[in-house]
Formats: sequence, structure tokens, C-alpha cells
Amino acid sequence: MKKQHKNKPKKSISLKRITLLFILYSFVYLTVFAFIDFYAYYAINPYLLTVISVLLGAGSTFVHVKKGYHSQIDHIVEKLEE
Repeated sequence: MKKQHKNKPKKSISLKRITLLFILYSFVYLTVFAFIDFYAYYAINPYLLTVISVLLGAGSTFVHVKKGYHSQIDHIVEKLEE
């Protein structure tokens, strides 16, 4: 007998939630890179760190939304949406 797959409708996610996820992920990456740069005596260009943080934030947001992860950052977003 074949296994039957039930089609579950995907939950839609609002643009406001995606934007908040992007901002928070980018902020986390920027903070981590700033600490690393601080201990490297400001050896890395801050504009480069900002661009890399934004790109990593966009990638993390895409994976978060696509895979449907539920992590601690979702709790922060829920508090900010209120």
C-alpha cells in the first residue's frame, strides 16, 4: 500500500514579520562582526562588515521563512509586532 501524503496548506507570513526578521538577523550579524573587529583592533573595513551582515541577514531570513523554523528570534519578533 502506498503512503498517502496530505497536502497541508502553508502558513502565510506577513511582510512586517519578514522585515522584522531581516532587521534582527542583520543586527545580530553586525553585532558579532563588530565584536570581532573590535578585538582585531579595527582591522576590517566597517562598510564591508555592514554589507556582509545585510547579505547574511537576507540569507538567514530566507532560510527561516522557507524552512519554517521556530526559534528564539520568533519570540522577539512576536514581542515587537505587538
